[in-house]
Amino acid sequence: MEDYKELQSKANQAKANLRFGQISLEDAKQMVKPYIDAVNEKDKKIAKEHGVRARLINVNSYLR
Repeated sequence: MEDYKELQSKANQAKANLRFGQISLEDAKQMVKPYIDAVNEKDKKIAKEHGVRARLINVNSYLR
């Protein structure tokens, strides 16, 4: 797995490119998916440690 900050940077770049119309929605989803998976895994781990429900995000909510 790539570094978390690198994934975040790529996801933010894909989000910006989508807003400017430089890439399609499907391309943006593919670029953002690894970051979303990493964030959700980290969230699940933290939620389990604290005994609460994980608040997961999805690609569509991230790209809003």
